Amino acid sequence: MKMRKGEATELPQEPGETKGVLHHRRLDTWALAALLFFNVSGGPIGTEGLVSSVGPLYSILGFLILPFFWCFPVGLMTAELSTAISKDGGYVIWVDMAFGRFAGFMMGWMSWASGVIDNALYPGMFVAFMQDSLGWNFSPHYKEGIIFMFNTVMTCTNVVGLEVVGTASIIFCILVLLPVAVLIIACFPSMKVSAWAATKKHPDWVMWINLMLWNTSGFDATSTVGSEVVDPGTTYPKAILISQFLVVAPYLLMLLAATAVDQNFGEYENGTYNAIAIQQGGYFLGALFTIGTVAGVMGMYVSDMTCYAYQLSGMAEEGMVPRVLATQLPRFETPIVSIAVCFIFVQVISQLPFQEILVCDNFLYAICLLLELASVVKLRMSHPDLERPFRIPLSTLPLALLMLIPASFCFFILFTSTARVLCVAGGIALIGVIIFFLNSLCKPDETSPEYMPLL
Repeated sequence: MKMRKGEATELPQEPGETKGVLHHRRLDTWALAALLFFNVSGGPIGTEGLVSSVGPLYSILGFLILPFFWCFPVGLMTAELSTAISKDGGYVIWVDMAFGRFAGFMMGWMSWASGVIDNALYPGMFVAFMQDSLGWNFSPHYKEGIIFMFNTVMTCTNVVGLEVVGTASIIFCILVLLPVAVLIIACFPSMKVSAWAATKKHPDWVMWINLMLWNTSGFDATSTVGSEVVDPGTTYPKAILISQFLVVAPYLLMLLAATAVDQNFGEYENGTYNAIAIQQGGYFLGALFTIGTVAGVMGMYVSDMTCYAYQLSGMAEEGMVPRVLATQLPRFETPIVSIAVCFIFVQVISQLPFQEILVCDNFLYAICLLLELASVVKLRMSHPDLERPFRIPLSTLPLALLMLIPASFCFFILFTSTARVLCVAGGIALIGVIIFFLNSLCKPDETSPEYMPLL
């Protein structure tokens, strides 16, 4: 079917291939699972705040129950649409097909902004962790230099190809999980399991839910490298299942071990697990855990940079942003211009204070995920004959009810956000609207409002 200019995306004859851009599928199941692991988690660091918010019992129950209502539905959605539409751009293409070019562009803009904001957290985390571990106090200029070097070295990993990114992610994953396993074993002799039943007298439920969702979000991220995945029909479902286990199991086991040996629940914060590692296994285990934490930060940076650079490249291939952003480095076949743009934005944003960076990450992600959840249902109705190598075994109505479960968590995030978050996120969305309509004015032949489906 021939489409009018400006209309929603139509799939090419070969899913995952875009005319004029060469793709070689290089990510297998384990490489994709490792990328997903770092997009979502990167290890148990970051869950300490759950204990200080509500106590051990509800933190443990959260990881026993939440995956069934949050991780699994999002994973199923990602598996169905990523196998049906295996193209760089991923969820941007889903929303474009389901609701039109304006919705697709806004999805791409807000998710890319959220991803860059999220990625800008990691250089600062790396510097802060190095200071805490080494006992040094870096000067502001020294911090800026370390952040620049970290960004540069990690970005170079993306430039040299997805084979390197996939292999590095697997190595980082082993370096993260090995110390966690050793620490859990070291905790066994002194564990007091009755501590698991403890609760906080005045629990902070809003913080608990936000932390739980933040620590388990991102299973949709690797849809943006769809044309780089070997045999998407089987690789995506397997990788998503493996990554969900790799994410949830360390979270749960680390909470069980830590809270059973250290009952100062009100004092749990980032760095508590490292202190427990030194307490239970001496400085050797402390050093091993430090290496794992550093590897986790590196893995999360590389994984985020991969997904959001390829998302930008995929949007360029679809004509949503300037096509120069799809330019590949011939030797490695990587989207060098998109990687460079992401690097520049991350470098600038990473100079801001940690809290300023984090303020609207969850909010933007919630909006984007709502569009994705609606897309999987809409595409069942509008594209019933679309080939789906993996298909959620539900008809349209039960599928919609299933997607309402994670959607309810998204609405919770939106309705409990502060006025400041609303202003920042609203400003980002407004910039996206302005860019879209300026593009429409500059290219009336390609994005004519006459053919522009505005949701």
